[in-house]
Amino acid sequence: MTQSGARTGSTVVRPRRVFWGAIAALLALLACAVAVLELVQRPGTPPEPPGAAPLGSVSYSAPRDALFVSVVGSDSAPGTKARPLATVQRAITIARSGQTIVLRAGTYHERVTVTKDKTVTIQPYRREVVWFDGSIVVEGWKRAGALWSVDGWAARFDSSPTYKRGAPDNTEPGWVFLNPDYSFAANPEQVWIDGTSQRQVATVADVTPGTFAVDEAASKIYLGSDPTGREVRASDKVKALSVQSKDSILRGVGVRRYATSVPGFGTVTVEAKGVRLENMIIEDNATTGLFVAAADAVVSHVTVRDNGLLGMGANYADRLRVTGLASSGNNLEHFNNAPVSGGLKITRSRGVTIERSRFAENAGPGVWFDQSVYDSNVVGNDIHGNRGHGLILEISAKFVVAGNRIFDNRDSGIKVNDTSNVQIWNNTVTTNGRDLSVVQDDRRASDPTIPGHDRRPGLASDEMPWVVGAVTVKNNVFSGAKADCVVCVEDYSGQMTAKQMGVILDGNAYQRQSAASPRWLVVWSRGQGSPHTYRSLKAFQAAARQEKHGAELSFESAREASWRQSETDRAAATGVGRLPKPISALLQWEDPAPAVGVK
Repeated sequence: MTQSGARTGSTVVRPRRVFWGAIAALLALLACAVAVLELVQRPGTPPEPPGAAPLGSVSYSAPRDALFVSVVGSDSAPGTKARPLATVQRAITIARSGQTIVLRAGTYHERVTVTKDKTVTIQPYRREVVWFDGSIVVEGWKRAGALWSVDGWAARFDSSPTYKRGAPDNTEPGWVFLNPDYSFAANPEQVWIDGTSQRQVATVADVTPGTFAVDEAASKIYLGSDPTGREVRASDKVKALSVQSKDSILRGVGVRRYATSVPGFGTVTVEAKGVRLENMIIEDNATTGLFVAAADAVVSHVTVRDNGLLGMGANYADRLRVTGLASSGNNLEHFNNAPVSGGLKITRSRGVTIERSRFAENAGPGVWFDQSVYDSNVVGNDIHGNRGHGLILEISAKFVVAGNRIFDNRDSGIKVNDTSNVQIWNNTVTTNGRDLSVVQDDRRASDPTIPGHDRRPGLASDEMPWVVGAVTVKNNVFSGAKADCVVCVEDYSGQMTAKQMGVILDGNAYQRQSAASPRWLVVWSRGQGSPHTYRSLKAFQAAARQEKHGAELSFESAREASWRQSETDRAAATGVGRLPKPISALLQWEDPAPAVGVK
């Protein structure tokens, strides 16, 4: 046995120096921990919360030449404040382009089209509550054995589960709209008793308490719950607002209970350039709440919730800017996750920004970019509790994903699928299925027969190849994954290694729930055959030559907002570097921290 201070060969062992050297190293590591944790979620002035202001709380000024509408007005009136019109559609008909239409308090049961020749602003009178409502009160119920029925129901709707009117469902596996357990999801009929939604069933024989059926041949609705002394409402209108004029503005109103079919795209649709939606609530509609199908739209502090299929959708919506959107509880009818469902889905669009928004508790993906979306930013959002992936980037290219909190999603927190040129910086991604999943499958943009191309001119063919490439992942926290791995990089087509896919990981902090869960910290493609798997960051660093500045945190969850103050979490972390200026600008950081490690 070697005694303290004795020589061993030519080396003198000095325990005191070793001890204090270890303490110094630990303190340096702690300083790096503080740096990375502050970089991931830097404190600052709290942003305005996502979602619309409560209806009736806003106070928009009315120009002197505004047209006024009231539920007690008359369409033969001139539309002054003293003598208002009765319908919004009449106001649009007589309005001059550029005029403001002011709605007095009340519920407007109508479908409105803002025609191409009229750029207008539609808003409520100051601090008054205005709803567009697609339902009516249904009276005259009669007892029919164990059920109750009403005669004379004449509303008829398109119940196709696809975007083609009258068409049947898809048949390709994994691309079928309807879940067999919810086969009536695409039927737009909706009924409420005292505000509680009733579930539609196929036949009168299937009706039980809490459900309803429509007998179109007899023009009857049947209820399984007693409506006596209660308010029963049923949707009889398909669409609320179709905006076909450029630069129009909708703000401060609510939209609810419309029987919009899937091929109708949305209860509110934007169909012209430069439209702005602000402080709107869109809820309880049969399929999609809001759909944008034109360039340069702005969606600011809008709430879309409890819609049957999708909170918000967009297609060919170049330069769409979504700020402060609150999307929650959507896919209430339980459509399959694919081909579309959840909080927000965007297709074939360029230059999109999604910022400071919340996507929570949707029965499907939180945010889904799909089918040739190019050059978009996802910054400063909360994406959590969705029954699908939190954020999906699929067969698209060129994204910045920065400063988001993505947690408690059933599937992957972030999924990068057949998408290239992706920058993932300073996100907190915790307690998802997988926290980060980067995958390649058999699809290639070079095959023109595969759906999803954007065939408009303006992009070189190599700018969106649908091949994973140049995916940079830095300064993130990945914690508490519930599936098989925290970070997974795989090529299901068996052609590329993770290195060939261009995936770069550095300066990230990793955390497993325990030494046994999830099974692996990192899964790393080696092309053909099964991927490499690593249980510890140290093993991954040595074998893959990645994560020079990464660190593995202790076996605890980093999910809570206060986790940055946890001494356990701060005791192990990573060296980080100055953020690239474009990332700092997106995060609105004017004074990025000095370089510590990563350049």
